[in-house]
Amino acid sequence: MSAALHEVRVERWSGAAGNSLAVEIFTGSNELSVMLLHGGGQTRHTWRRAARRLQAAGTPCVTFDMRGHGDSDWIECGDYRLDAFLADLRCVLEQWRRPTVLIGASLGGIVGLMAAGERLAMLRGLVMIDTAPQLDRAEIERYLRFFGAGSGAGFESPAAASAHVASYFPSLTVPLASIERGLKQSAGGRWQWRWDTRVVLGEHNSVALPHEARMHRYAEQVSVPLLLVRAGASALVTDQAVERLRTCAPQLEIVQLAGAHHLFTPEESLLIVDQLGGFLRRAAMAAA
Repeated sequence: MSAALHEVRVERWSGAAGNSLAVEIFTGSNELSVMLLHGGGQTRHTWRRAARRLQAAGTPCVTFDMRGHGDSDWIECGDYRLDAFLADLRCVLEQWRRPTVLIGASLGGIVGLMAAGERLAMLRGLVMIDTAPQLDRAEIERYLRFFGAGSGAGFESPAAASAHVASYFPSLTVPLASIERGLKQSAGGRWQWRWDTRVVLGEHNSVALPHEARMHRYAEQVSVPLLLVRAGASALVTDQAVERLRTCAPQLEIVQLAGAHHLFTPEESLLIVDQLGGFLRRAAMAAA
């Protein structure tokens, strides 16, 4: 395969509010492409190794930092409602202009569900990573405490941020280098997350719990192939939530990934995409 088909480039695309989005493109020869959406508090780099793995098999991929994350614009008015993320995703799909399977983790999976429920023209399938319209409320509250404790004054060092992650998720092993890539140092020397915590804590946040009924209505409208990857080390998606989702979308397929975490590492992203070969082939056949 020529070097051009293994090209990776970063571009700036426009979101729905004129906001700038950092988009990373992994070229490939296959007709069907994959768009990888990160979760709240993550960035496009969470999926970079997985995109490389898919690209090596010929699948073109696109990842992008959602509004308020990574190298994309933070929104001055703090509009991080689910509809705002969906509006940005529409813009990205329109600029990408290829038949696409969405693979979305957490927040990205919910936004992907909304896009599939609206039956956007270029969508050929949806993979949701450890998320569903109905999530365990106690676990959501724990995540909000985790994000809240890491906002405000920030951390004195990347090691302190790493200790904070370990205190909430003791079974999750994240290399210090990965933690550091997710931080930025302020003028005062403190280390802050490289994402706007108003995404989950602000007045116009993206937390999906109040929207369960609406998200189930979106699920009822999904006509493309749909797969849910359940992370074995996460309690967010219960058996009851899975059955409720299946009632809405009978085509639902399930993959159980033992040991994987909700806030998965780049290494775990490889385990995820390695489980999706059959699904992507079926989505490509359905699209054809």
